[in-house]
Amino acid sequence: MKLKSILLAATASVLATTGANAAVATFDLTGDGRNIGPSFTFVYGSRSLTATAINAEAPPTPQLHQNSFGLGVNLGVGDANQLDSIDDDEAIVFDAGHIATYSDITLSRASMTDQYLIYGTNDASILSIAAGGLSAITSISTLVASGVGVGGSVTVDLDAAFRYLIATLPSGSDSRFRVSSVSTAVPLPGALPFMATALVGAAAARRRKKAAI
Repeated sequence: MKLKSILLAATASVLATTGANAAVATFDLTGDGRNIGPSFTFVYGSRSLTATAINAEAPPTPQLHQNSFGLGVNLGVGDANQLDSIDDDEAIVFDAGHIATYSDITLSRASMTDQYLIYGTNDASILSIAAGGLSAITSISTLVASGVGVGGSVTVDLDAAFRYLIATLPSGSDSRFRVSSVSTAVPLPGALPFMATALVGAAAARRRKKAAI
């Protein structure tokens, strides 16, 4: 009976740990109004999310610009500092460091005419795109969500499992927005349910063996 108790306790521990790992982490991307580099890593507990600014046209090198409304892209003097495609096709790529379920993304400063495109991919080359325009992004990505703003802030439900999430806009549009938060959840590792089943099965086998003696 002691072995059964130990195995069942271990199973409960595995399932409890799995539940904690699957909890949603919401990364707050707002800040104090400055460039924070071509890429920046945000931390939530033991998890991290790296944002990278993309200019899919050509130089200048893009910078992430962060203010109280969230992240945008800065291409230099006179730029709007938001995520836009008025001149060059801009994007922000989010890297969870592994395949994760992106639960939702919140966009700010998105008016009712500002279009957004959200893509997902597992192709690491998305991080180094510097030419080819929007098609360079879409050719290696899957469209997850699209739409227009609501005059302020809009949270877009995703439920998409990828390593990289890309926020961008239709090529050549005058749309613009910022990204104020991204939420992720770690998917249930496939081995854990089997581990739990094996532990319970071992306890049952032990019980039958003792009964047969």
